[in-house]
Amino acid sequence: MCARRFSCCAAITNTNSTTQVSWFVAPTVALARQQQEVIKAGIPVSVGLISGKDEPDQWKDRELWLRVLVEHRIVVSTPDVLLNALRHGYVLLGRDVGLLVFDEAHHTADKHAYNLVMREFYDKLPPRPEFPPESPSDVDEIMRPVILGLTASPIFGGDAEKAFR
Repeated sequence: MCARRFSCCAAITNTNSTTQVSWFVAPTVALARQQQEVIKAGIPVSVGLISGKDEPDQWKDRELWLRVLVEHRIVVSTPDVLLNALRHGYVLLGRDVGLLVFDEAHHTADKHAYNLVMREFYDKLPPRPEFPPESPSDVDEIMRPVILGLTASPIFGGDAEKAFR
């Protein structure tokens, strides 16, 4: 458990730049709150939670998003909150997010917000360079964040063919 906790902490706190956050998405507000509490208990960094319930005017307040990105190393939200923040231009995936974690990743199909984040934003960014980067300047460029998908249900609907398409 200690080695796993250390590697998670290292991955989260060692993004490309001190201005990038690690962003956890969970499919419900209840799961997002649970993730935030678990992360706060295990990793010694600032962890923010954004939900429509806590921040009902989030789409009218650019300053809220700037404050979140500056004050927190880890942000937790539902996928719809992240998708709308990206669509409004309040968060730029390649610039602001160094690690993107999908909880319950088996939902990443069809028109689910997880899939839309990947198709509309992630796929359009340049890939990350080989590790280690060839030059120090490679690290400062806008590029795809590292992705981690978490699931206890790797075969979606019992159909292995569909799961790996």
